[in-house]
Amino acid sequence: MNQLKSQSAVSLARRVMLASGAIAATGLLNIGRAATQPAAIPRPASAPEANIALEIYKALAADELDRWDAVVHPDVVANSPAGRNIVGLQNLKRWQKSFGLAFRPRIDLIDHFVAGDRGLVTINLHWKHDGGPFNGIAPTGKGGTSVESFMLRIENGMVVRWDIADHSLDLANYLHDQGMKMPTNVTPPTEIKG
Repeated sequence: MNQLKSQSAVSLARRVMLASGAIAATGLLNIGRAATQPAAIPRPASAPEANIALEIYKALAADELDRWDAVVHPDVVANSPAGRNIVGLQNLKRWQKSFGLAFRPRIDLIDHFVAGDRGLVTINLHWKHDGGPFNGIAPTGKGGTSVESFMLRIENGMVVRWDIADHSLDLANYLHDQGMKMPTNVTPPTEIKG
């Protein structure tokens, strides 16, 4: 009888241990599933914020830079390989107007989004330098493409920082070959220092 009780106790202990393991495994499995689910992307509450990235592109592509007044802060800070520390919306518009007149780009939209206080616009410029001088560089008739992303920081529905990153180098190489000094050791504000 004691042996039967002992076997029953061992059997019960095994079932409890297996059940506990199954519950733990199920919990870990569910945690693993939750970790692989895409995180919900916070979206701005108001319609104007949701359209900031698209409005940036449309104004640029149509050369209607006054449309930026509604989505770009008057004290915006902008940076690109071809223009560093451009402070103020009016200066940014002058810089863009000069670029547009010189290179007369056709601008294709690749992607755009806004998530919380961040936005991104990725474009492809089809350019040809035959419209006029740019930063002292006379037109040469050379052309190419430039895939670029605008990394936008947004506060209160307005772009306050606009950084441009080149993904292809036709334009950057062209400007460098024409004598334009390209930025080096660029250190934008970081979210996490590695």
